[in-house]
Amino acid sequence: MKTRSILPRCYFFALLITLGVLSQAPAQVIISSVTPARGAIGVSPSAAVVFTFSAPMDQAATTAGFFDTVNPVNTPTFTQVWSGGDTVLTCTPSPAFTAGHGITWFVSGTSAIGDDLFDTGTFTIAGSTGTGSGTNKITTFSVGKIYSYDQGSSAAPVLDSLAPYGFSATTSLASNRTASSVTLTLPNNAVSNLTQNPLHSESFFLFATFTDQTAFNTTFPTGNYQFSVLSTTNQNVTVNLPASLTQPNAPHISNFAPAQTVNPTQPFTLNWDAFSGGTASDFIFVDVGEVFLTSQPGTPGALSGTATSVLIPAGTLAANSNYDCSIGFYHALTSSNSSYATLAFVASVTRFTLTTAPGASSTLLLTNASWTPANFSFEVSCTPGQAIVVESSATLQPGSWSGILSTNPSGNRVRVIDSRAATNRSLLYRARKGP
Repeated sequence: MKTRSILPRCYFFALLITLGVLSQAPAQVIISSVTPARGAIGVSPSAAVVFTFSAPMDQAATTAGFFDTVNPVNTPTFTQVWSGGDTVLTCTPSPAFTAGHGITWFVSGTSAIGDDLFDTGTFTIAGSTGTGSGTNKITTFSVGKIYSYDQGSSAAPVLDSLAPYGFSATTSLASNRTASSVTLTLPNNAVSNLTQNPLHSESFFLFATFTDQTAFNTTFPTGNYQFSVLSTTNQNVTVNLPASLTQPNAPHISNFAPAQTVNPTQPFTLNWDAFSGGTASDFIFVDVGEVFLTSQPGTPGALSGTATSVLIPAGTLAANSNYDCSIGFYHALTSSNSSYATLAFVASVTRFTLTTAPGASSTLLLTNASWTPANFSFEVSCTPGQAIVVESSATLQPGSWSGILSTNPSGNRVRVIDSRAATNRSLLYRARKGP
């Protein structure tokens, strides 16, 4: 193996790997089984993920990774152990996966005889331990009416043109319960079935939108909403949505312009105008691209109706990115007992975009090169969130470079695997800042 570094304008390092051409095509290797199974739900947060391969693998050239689909910024970390003559890879999360989140796994590697492999799958972590003492200690029921607004400048928000009026009803079962169905009887005696969340079987929901305000209020009037849970122990719970809950004013972001040039390496305070008539009994909920969320209304730690700002910690957001955000004002009534809790609310929610500035980037470094009969591989060291492009060339001539990877890695390095070793004696690689 030989390496060579070059420094033309706007490029940082190039890597040259020279090798012999493989004379015989290898057989195919696959992941013959994986535990938890693909698509599994209710997986324990501490469960190890076990991959069994159809042939011994090259440990140095085989890697596994995990992606949290609910919180992409939080990359799961794990320990890994090989066994079974390099045919079994056990990955144990450390710390445990986040309860209730979806997990995508991927495996990239090479068998001991040079067979390429790439595979991926998903599973869903349980919302709790299933004993009733986990995430959902009791069953909760909620009904609410939502007015939706959009803010695209420092001016006042305007009603959303597509779905300005929405109704929400949800049931979230206690962790030790299951149900075959949940229905909702409206104050006008109409009955609707709630839909079970396929990824979170404890959750049932109904959501409807209207463009006509009169039709909306006629379909979902104030009054009593009765939930009926069909299970081994049926349950009927009534939630009253009273006329005394008045519609809040539309939230207005008061520092909209600074929110379009946020420095992701520094903490950022998002400000809004005061909630008119907001009290400590009301709630405010902020969602920044699902990577930063305040506590849900009615739960411990939720922002009260008197709040006018929230601090987004440094490093939460990626550089040079746009985030779909929302802030909601909630007039709400809550109640609870030993077996269930209820929430009735009326809310106004404003949606807006938060934009981050390009972050500081480091010099890109190509390192940890390795070779197998099927693959060239190496790592690119970079700043987390930095846009990078990796290119290759067989001749180093102008116009001969072609891109093989474009990414914004969440960590400070990314592994690159190129499966052309069997057909190329040598290839040059370079990394540059992305567009």
